[in-house]
Amino acid sequence: MQEPIIFNQINVDLPLGNIYKRLGYKNGTTILSESRQKETEKIINDTLPLVALKGCALVETVNKEREIMHIGNFSITSRLLSSLLRDSNEIFLCAATAGEKIMKEIKECSKTDLTRAVILDAVASEMTDAGFEWIINYYNRQLIRTGKRLTDKRISCGYADFAIENQKKIYDLLKLNKIGIEITQQFMLVPEKSATAVLGIVKL
Repeated sequence: MQEPIIFNQINVDLPLGNIYKRLGYKNGTTILSESRQKETEKIINDTLPLVALKGCALVETVNKEREIMHIGNFSITSRLLSSLLRDSNEIFLCAATAGEKIMKEIKECSKTDLTRAVILDAVASEMTDAGFEWIINYYNRQLIRTGKRLTDKRISCGYADFAIENQKKIYDLLKLNKIGIEITQQFMLVPEKSATAVLGIVKL
Protein backbone atom coordinates (compact mmCIF):
# COMPACT_ATOMS: atom_id res chain seq x y z
CA MET A 1 0.00 0.00 0.00
CA GLN A 2 1.23 3.48 -0.89
CA GLU A 3 1.86 6.19 1.68
CA PRO A 4 -0.26 9.35 1.33
CA ILE A 5 1.42 12.59 0.30
CA ILE A 6 1.01 15.24 2.99
CA PHE A 7 0.64 18.94 2.19
CA ASN A 8 1.27 20.75 5.47
CA GLN A 9 0.80 24.19 3.95
CA ILE A 10 -1.42 24.94 0.96
CA ASN A 11 -1.39 28.47 -0.41
CA VAL A 12 -4.31 29.47 -2.61
CA ASP A 13 -5.73 32.73 -3.94
CA LEU A 14 -8.61 34.10 -1.94
CA PRO A 15 -11.83 32.80 -3.60
CA LEU A 16 -13.63 36.08 -2.96
CA GLY A 17 -16.30 35.58 -5.60
CA ASN A 18 -17.21 32.14 -4.26
CA ILE A 19 -17.31 33.47 -0.70
CA TYR A 20 -19.85 36.12 -1.74
CA LYS A 21 -21.89 33.48 -3.57
CA ARG A 22 -21.96 31.32 -0.45
CA LEU A 23 -23.14 34.35 1.50
CA GLY A 24 -26.04 34.67 -0.93
CA TYR A 25 -24.87 37.63 -2.98
CA LYS A 26 -25.56 37.53 -6.72
CA ASN A 27 -23.91 39.71 -9.35
CA GLY A 28 -26.38 42.11 -10.89
CA THR A 29 -29.07 41.18 -8.37
CA THR A 30 -27.82 41.85 -4.85
CA ILE A 31 -27.11 45.48 -4.04
CA LEU A 32 -24.28 45.84 -1.55
CA SER A 33 -23.41 49.29 -0.21
CA GLU A 34 -19.76 50.36 -0.34
CA SER A 35 -19.56 50.52 3.45
CA ARG A 36 -21.08 47.04 3.83
CA GLN A 37 -18.69 45.64 1.24
CA LYS A 38 -15.68 47.18 3.02
CA GLU A 39 -16.88 45.81 6.34
CA THR A 40 -17.43 42.33 4.87
CA GLU A 41 -14.04 42.23 3.16
CA LYS A 42 -12.30 43.44 6.31
CA ILE A 43 -13.79 40.50 8.21
CA ILE A 44 -12.74 38.16 5.38
CA ASN A 45 -9.16 39.46 5.37
CA ASP A 46 -8.98 39.32 9.17
CA THR A 47 -10.05 35.68 8.95
CA LEU A 48 -7.31 34.51 6.59
CA PRO A 49 -4.54 34.19 9.25
CA LEU A 50 -6.84 31.81 11.14
CA VAL A 51 -7.06 29.42 8.19
CA ALA A 52 -4.33 26.76 8.24
CA LEU A 53 -5.04 24.99 4.97
CA LYS A 54 -3.64 21.45 4.84
CA GLY A 55 -4.31 18.37 2.78
CA CYS A 56 -3.20 14.94 1.71
CA ALA A 57 -3.66 12.63 -1.24
CA LEU A 58 -3.14 9.02 -2.23
CA VAL A 59 -3.18 7.06 -5.47
CA GLU A 60 -4.01 3.37 -5.11
CA THR A 61 -4.72 0.48 -7.42
CA VAL A 62 -8.36 -0.59 -7.31
CA ASN A 63 -9.61 -4.10 -8.03
CA LYS A 64 -13.28 -4.26 -9.00
CA GLU A 65 -15.88 -6.98 -8.57
CA ARG A 66 -19.10 -5.45 -9.89
CA GLU A 67 -20.06 -3.01 -7.13
CA ILE A 68 -17.27 -4.04 -4.74
CA MET A 69 -14.07 -1.97 -4.87
CA HIS A 70 -10.93 -3.44 -3.26
CA ILE A 71 -8.50 -0.71 -2.24
CA GLY A 72 -5.46 -1.78 -0.27
CA ASN A 73 -6.73 -3.76 2.73
CA PHE A 74 -10.23 -2.29 2.46
CA SER A 75 -13.32 -3.08 0.42
CA ILE A 76 -16.11 -0.63 -0.40
CA THR A 77 -19.46 -1.60 -1.90
CA SER A 78 -21.15 1.19 -3.82
CA ARG A 79 -22.87 1.58 -7.19
CA LEU A 80 -21.94 5.26 -7.23
CA LEU A 81 -18.25 4.52 -6.67
CA SER A 82 -18.37 1.69 -9.20
CA SER A 83 -19.80 4.09 -11.78
CA LEU A 84 -17.14 6.71 -11.03
CA LEU A 85 -14.39 4.12 -11.49
CA ARG A 86 -15.94 2.48 -14.54
CA ASP A 87 -12.93 3.38 -16.74
CA SER A 88 -10.35 3.42 -13.94
CA ASN A 89 -7.91 0.91 -12.52
CA GLU A 90 -6.62 3.47 -10.04
CA ILE A 91 -8.40 5.53 -7.42
CA PHE A 92 -7.46 8.96 -6.14
CA LEU A 93 -8.28 9.83 -2.53
CA CYS A 94 -7.75 13.27 -1.07
CA ALA A 95 -8.64 15.43 1.90
CA ALA A 96 -8.44 19.08 2.86
CA THR A 97 -8.97 20.97 6.11
CA ALA A 98 -9.13 24.63 7.11
CA GLY A 99 -7.77 23.73 10.54
CA GLU A 100 -8.88 24.12 14.11
CA LYS A 101 -8.26 27.84 14.76
CA ILE A 102 -10.93 29.06 12.36
CA MET A 103 -13.50 26.69 13.85
CA LYS A 104 -12.79 27.95 17.36
CA GLU A 105 -13.25 31.53 16.16
CA ILE A 106 -16.54 30.66 14.44
CA LYS A 107 -17.79 29.03 17.63
CA GLU A 108 -16.89 32.07 19.73
CA CYS A 109 -18.38 34.54 17.26
CA SER A 110 -21.64 32.60 17.07
CA LYS A 111 -22.24 33.58 20.71
CA THR A 112 -21.74 37.34 20.25
CA ASP A 113 -21.67 38.29 16.56
CA LEU A 114 -23.70 36.01 14.30
CA THR A 115 -23.03 38.04 11.14
CA ARG A 116 -19.27 37.71 11.60
CA ALA A 117 -19.67 33.98 12.33
CA VAL A 118 -21.58 33.46 9.07
CA ILE A 119 -18.87 35.26 7.08
CA LEU A 120 -16.12 33.25 8.78
CA ASP A 121 -18.00 30.03 8.04
CA ALA A 122 -18.21 30.96 4.35
CA VAL A 123 -14.49 31.74 4.24
CA ALA A 124 -13.59 28.42 5.88
CA SER A 125 -15.84 26.45 3.52
CA GLU A 126 -14.57 28.09 0.34
CA MET A 127 -10.93 27.93 1.41
CA THR A 128 -11.32 24.20 2.06
CA ASP A 129 -12.83 23.75 -1.38
CA ALA A 130 -9.99 25.79 -2.89
CA GLY A 131 -7.62 23.41 -1.12
CA PHE A 132 -9.25 20.50 -2.93
CA GLU A 133 -8.87 22.26 -6.26
CA TRP A 134 -5.19 22.95 -5.54
CA ILE A 135 -4.52 19.27 -4.76
CA ILE A 136 -6.48 18.07 -7.80
CA ASN A 137 -4.67 20.50 -10.11
CA TYR A 138 -1.32 19.49 -8.63
CA TYR A 139 -1.94 15.82 -9.36
CA ASN A 140 -3.38 16.47 -12.80
CA ARG A 141 -0.14 18.22 -13.75
CA GLN A 142 1.78 15.10 -12.67
CA LEU A 143 -0.59 12.63 -14.30
CA ILE A 144 -0.76 14.33 -17.69
CA ARG A 145 2.92 13.48 -18.18
CA THR A 146 1.98 9.81 -18.07
CA GLY A 147 -1.03 10.15 -20.37
CA LYS A 148 -3.58 10.12 -17.54
CA ARG A 149 -5.87 12.55 -15.74
CA LEU A 150 -8.30 12.67 -12.85
CA THR A 151 -12.02 12.34 -13.54
CA ASP A 152 -13.97 15.59 -13.73
CA LYS A 153 -16.43 14.27 -11.18
CA ARG A 154 -15.55 13.71 -7.54
CA ILE A 155 -17.67 12.14 -4.83
CA SER A 156 -17.65 12.12 -1.03
CA CYS A 157 -18.96 9.75 1.60
CA GLY A 158 -22.63 10.18 2.36
CA TYR A 159 -23.79 10.68 -1.23
CA ALA A 160 -26.28 8.15 -2.64
CA ASP A 161 -25.13 4.64 -1.69
CA PHE A 162 -21.55 5.73 -0.96
CA ALA A 163 -22.21 5.28 2.75
CA ILE A 164 -20.85 7.65 5.39
CA GLU A 165 -19.36 4.61 7.15
CA ASN A 166 -16.73 4.50 4.39
CA GLN A 167 -15.30 7.70 5.84
CA LYS A 168 -13.36 5.63 8.39
CA LYS A 169 -11.73 3.54 5.65
CA ILE A 170 -10.70 6.67 3.76
CA TYR A 171 -9.55 8.26 7.01
CA ASP A 172 -7.24 5.30 7.66
CA LEU A 173 -5.97 5.12 4.07
CA LEU A 174 -5.10 8.82 4.08
CA LYS A 175 -3.80 8.77 7.67
CA LEU A 176 -5.67 11.98 8.35
CA ASN A 177 -4.43 12.17 11.92
CA LYS A 178 -1.16 13.41 10.40
CA ILE A 179 -2.83 16.67 9.38
CA GLY A 180 -4.74 17.13 12.62
CA ILE A 181 -8.06 15.59 11.58
CA GLU A 182 -9.96 13.28 13.90
CA ILE A 183 -13.04 11.16 13.22
CA THR A 184 -16.03 10.64 15.49
CA GLN A 185 -17.99 7.45 16.13
CA GLN A 186 -20.60 8.87 13.74
CA PHE A 187 -17.89 9.12 11.03
CA MET A 188 -17.81 12.92 11.06
CA LEU A 189 -14.48 14.68 10.59
CA VAL A 190 -13.14 17.13 13.17
CA PRO A 191 -12.39 20.05 12.72
CA GLU A 192 -15.70 20.59 10.98
CA LYS A 193 -14.29 22.30 7.87
CA SER A 194 -12.53 19.11 6.83
CA ALA A 195 -13.61 16.83 4.01
CA THR A 196 -12.53 13.93 1.83
CA ALA A 197 -13.10 13.26 -1.83
CA VAL A 198 -12.67 10.37 -4.25
CA LEU A 199 -11.87 10.58 -7.97
CA GLY A 200 -10.93 8.08 -10.63
CA ILE A 201 -7.81 8.12 -12.81
CA VAL A 202 -8.41 7.65 -16.52
CA LYS A 203 -6.31 7.60 -19.68
CA LEU A 204 -6.28 10.67 -21.90
